[in-house]
Amino acid sequence: MRQIFITCVIVANFTVLSGQTRIPALYECIYKYTISGCDNKGHIFEDIGYCMLQIGKGIGKFYDYTSYQTDSVRYASNDKQIVNSYLLREQRSAFFFDQIIYQNLPKGSISVQGVITPNRFNYREERYPIQWSLKEECDTVCGYHCKIAYGEYGGRKWIVKYAPEIPAQNGPWKMTGLPGLVLEAKDNEGVHHFTAITIRNSSVPISPIDLQGSIETSREKFLKSKNKFEEDPMANIIPESIGEMEVRKNGNGASGSIVFINGVQLRMRTHPYIPLEIN
Repeated sequence: MRQIFITCVIVANFTVLSGQTRIPALYECIYKYTISGCDNKGHIFEDIGYCMLQIGKGIGKFYDYTSYQTDSVRYASNDKQIVNSYLLREQRSAFFFDQIIYQNLPKGSISVQGVITPNRFNYREERYPIQWSLKEECDTVCGYHCKIAYGEYGGRKWIVKYAPEIPAQNGPWKMTGLPGLVLEAKDNEGVHHFTAITIRNSSVPISPIDLQGSIETSREKFLKSKNKFEEDPMANIIPESIGEMEVRKNGNGASGSIVFINGVQLRMRTHPYIPLEIN
């Protein structure tokens, strides 16, 4: 059994003193995120990406791994050329997790930032949105002894594996509130699957919530609009909402083009969008 670095992750909540304050992170957990489904022709596909969970004292931040890498370089270097090279990798990511989840920030809430091009949105919900049923079943994930729990959220039934020896009430996405870090989570249909592949000490602080240019909304309104938009992004952009459009070509033909509308990236998916939350 591996030994985890400390014991006090969940004992305190952290209050951000200002919008520009970076928050100390104690640990980081990288998750492999897999979506399995069928395209419009009945062909089975599997999209694989990676996400980062930064864990501080009582809080967490979950987002795309390429965004974390860009964040890390910004923190460590003032070299704009280096930062821009990582930003380009982020923009060109073929499978990008386009939500930013702040767990217990502000205190008692989950803060979510998402994109429906050409706008950015944010909303809050309670810190522990899922009611868990704890079971005696056990398994091992990423070298840690885990227990199993079941819960329902967003129209899906979830099975998670959490490690009591890692005393953090965090996990991938919104999988929070269990007596141990969630190392694996999947829905019962096998569509969405998060699994931890690396747990390590952190040297990169958590960047603060940035709501500049973001529209405050509710979870229900955002979810309805997001799921509708992703059915056909180009067709669902309201023409009157387009102030400017920028297409950046990167030498790989149409597949290498990066499109921005009003400064917000429009990501075109290779496969049909399968939402984490149905309702």
